Amino acid sequence: MSCGFEEDLTAYVDGELPPARREEVTAHLDTCAGCRSTHALLRNTVARLAELPAYEPSSATRRAVMAKLDALPVPWWERLRKWLRPVVLVPSLGLAAAVGVALLLAGPGPDAPPELEDPAVMELAANLEVAEDYEVLGLDSAEDLEVVANLHELEATP
Repeated sequence: MSCGFEEDLTAYVDGELPPARREEVTAHLDTCAGCRSTHALLRNTVARLAELPAYEPSSATRRAVMAKLDALPVPWWERLRKWLRPVVLVPSLGLAAAVGVALLLAGPGPDAPPELEDPAVMELAANLEVAEDYEVLGLDSAEDLEVVANLHELEATP
């Protein structure tokens, strides 16, 4: 059967279709014998699955399964990805920290833009990794970062 509504039948049976699409599928079922047959089969399957008792594996079974998963060999792409992590590529975190401290102590040079004279910007530069984490969370503007930086003050006020 190659009907355009066939892909929606599972969602239809599960009640996951938007109302407009649900009405279209309901109307289509009146005209398409193949879809009616598939719909009946899906409803029967869902009903039979609901009759099965719930299976809750024991903790021993869980441990055995996890042990077998841990014993599986690691694929080559996972080993390669592990070696290409930034932590592995940085020769020394101590060296990186020393360079960062030296740059902070040296301060902005004479040709530095005026925004680098702001201590908040320097603080942000010193904590770039944290700022990148904020960026992942969707904090885009400096105001958002300022709110997060002063969050402890907001939490303390009643």
